Amino acid sequence: MSEAKRRLRGTRLLTLTGVGGVGKTRLALEIGREVERSFPHGVWLADLTSLRDGDLLARTVATALGLRDRSARPPEETLAEFLRDKHVLLVLDNCEHLIHACTTLAAMLLDRAPHLRILATSRQSLGVDHEVIMMVPPLQVPGEAESAGSGDVSRYDAVRLFAQQARMSDSAFTIDEHNQNAVARLCSRLEGIPLALELAAVWIRVLGPQEIFERLNDRYRFLTRGPRAMEPTHRTLLATMDWSFSLCDAREQLLWARLSVFPAPFDTDAVLAVAQGGQMTGEEVKDALAGLVDKSVLARNTYNGRSRYSMLETIREYGAAKLAASGEQEQVQRLHRDHYRQVSDAAAAGWFSTEQVTWIQRIGQEWPHIRAALDFCLTSDSEVATCLSMASELFEYWISYGAHSELRRWLDRALWKGVVSDAETAFALAVSAKAALLQGDEAASRRLRDACMERARASGDERLRGFVESLAGLASFLQGDLSQAVARLRGALDRYARVRPDQIDHLERNNIFLTSLWLSMAAAFHREPDSVDLARICREMAEAEGARANLAWGLYTTGLDRLLATEDAKAATALFLDSLRLQQGTNDRWFPAWAIEALAWACAAEKRSLPRAAALMGIAAAFRRTMGLTMSGFAPMAQAHDTWEAQLRDKLGEQAFHDVFERYAELDVDEAYSYVLGHEEPASLRQEMPSAAASVLTRRELQVAGLVAEGLSNKEIASRLTVSQRTAEGHVNHILTKLGFNSRAQIAAWYEAEVQRAPRLS
Repeated sequence: MSEAKRRLRGTRLLTLTGVGGVGKTRLALEIGREVERSFPHGVWLADLTSLRDGDLLARTVATALGLRDRSARPPEETLAEFLRDKHVLLVLDNCEHLIHACTTLAAMLLDRAPHLRILATSRQSLGVDHEVIMMVPPLQVPGEAESAGSGDVSRYDAVRLFAQQARMSDSAFTIDEHNQNAVARLCSRLEGIPLALELAAVWIRVLGPQEIFERLNDRYRFLTRGPRAMEPTHRTLLATMDWSFSLCDAREQLLWARLSVFPAPFDTDAVLAVAQGGQMTGEEVKDALAGLVDKSVLARNTYNGRSRYSMLETIREYGAAKLAASGEQEQVQRLHRDHYRQVSDAAAAGWFSTEQVTWIQRIGQEWPHIRAALDFCLTSDSEVATCLSMASELFEYWISYGAHSELRRWLDRALWKGVVSDAETAFALAVSAKAALLQGDEAASRRLRDACMERARASGDERLRGFVESLAGLASFLQGDLSQAVARLRGALDRYARVRPDQIDHLERNNIFLTSLWLSMAAAFHREPDSVDLARICREMAEAEGARANLAWGLYTTGLDRLLATEDAKAATALFLDSLRLQQGTNDRWFPAWAIEALAWACAAEKRSLPRAAALMGIAAAFRRTMGLTMSGFAPMAQAHDTWEAQLRDKLGEQAFHDVFERYAELDVDEAYSYVLGHEEPASLRQEMPSAAASVLTRRELQVAGLVAEGLSNKEIASRLTVSQRTAEGHVNHILTKLGFNSRAQIAAWYEAEVQRAPRLS
């Protein structure tokens, strides 16, 4: 730890290398916690374990940083722009299988973001200029003298880890004069590799240390009879896993191999889908699952009341080798794909329903498996249609997560193969056109719409023609051609009206709602006489289905109509706030960016809260930045924004508007939501420091200093800020260091003497 932190201080890229199971990830996470105070904009972890496609690396890292980029720009550009002026430590964990992509991205980000530091873990170095490489050694083990009976073996890290893990299997286990020599020899044989020690310690409940040593020693001698190309530490870990595998019964061995198809944590239903049948019944699978958890091959956690299981990557790789040798690999991958096809079908059906938020959260967990299923589909021409179908039917989820570019990429890869029918191609083209349009890539969207419409006309598919016509109407709306938008969107609804009711499925119901939504918005901006009725119909459709995210949009468009058509700013404000409350829990940034922007217009129209209107504009702008969006691609919103911003600048004054806008644009998401929904000014903005102090403490540290001055303990500060007690302690220690103090009383006195309260926003 000490050496790693020392090296990190002297470089912008530190790569922790070492064999699998040596503890690189744990060390990196602990380093991140230890140095967090030195990085005002945070320590961020990008776990690359489940990622198999280097082209998705930048988007994966952006997601880890909380970015939801919906623009057509390369995600690398969005990342670089976001990090450009930030003091951030980015932890890239498990880079070895994406080494070229990681090298390219790391080099670019370090060049473009001068304050960025990267801590990488990999079995090989990245090869970036000025990279500092630190080999993570195994834990210290006893030497021959200690193993033979002299000396205190418990002072060695490997022995302490073994004892700790052994006590988790058998609480009565202790190291004493009867077993310490065997424990010492065992830890030495395992060469201090943490994963090997943990796998061996599991068996202490049924075997003594000497028995474990003898069996492992036999396995090691067996391995060394073959080719000696393998490094000793690799042989040791392989011997440990071979031994652990041999102690599993036949069903557990079979399940270990089959579960290696999961690139990320998975649930019980998924286990049953890939493992039961043939050699195992459902009950036998569950028994084997429990056995693998008991033997530490699997880890079990609970999320939202559901059990999810995971494997360390090294253990998964071992299982994958066994699966490949068994000849079952393709069959198990197909079962995996079939299961997640069922999950995607259910999620698509659940989007426009009362289960919407539940599915948004669930699919967010399953993305690595969805990707693996899509990858499998692209390995065979006969599976390409399934790839198109899976990717297309989840389009609302891709868009909700800001994964427009990734969606287009999957569709392009499948369409490029050219082995599917026109009907299967047409819907995929329409979905890709929608994603491109929402990214502001109108030229690509138009090409895709034209290709889709050509197929729709040939087939006479009114549903598809309605979909394409609604996208054309949306394009007109975004370009500011309101009369054309209204006409085309009304035409799209007319086409949907010609479709037989039994042909309207969940996807069509959602598309009809969206067409109605876009028509309602266009009508409100265009001052259409029936805009109030259109807004009401849109809201009632969402209410009937119980879809929270859709209902939020329905309330939003009703608020737009109230503000633009009737100039009832008070009613509009209430509607915008209600819509934002409904969106909480979806992790969406797209909707809040527009709803908070419209709320700013309503506040400006009320004229009683002009500073709040400027603050809301700042928050909305910050949300748009995290998605790579600019107002220019949304002409009606841009025109309204410019109008209201000009009024605010005129009434508040240029400098006052700018100061408020910028202060609130810096809020984190939680603080921003709290302010927007509660009108309560964030604690971190309730006071100003003199300029000298401002250069010393961060805004969060100032907030903590104020809580110290109130007499709160670290535990109470953690509760107030909804952070861990360790984080609160870190903030207090950092304040003491920066100000050169050695007591909390000094912090309180400094705060009372130096900090001036800023005027509240009314």
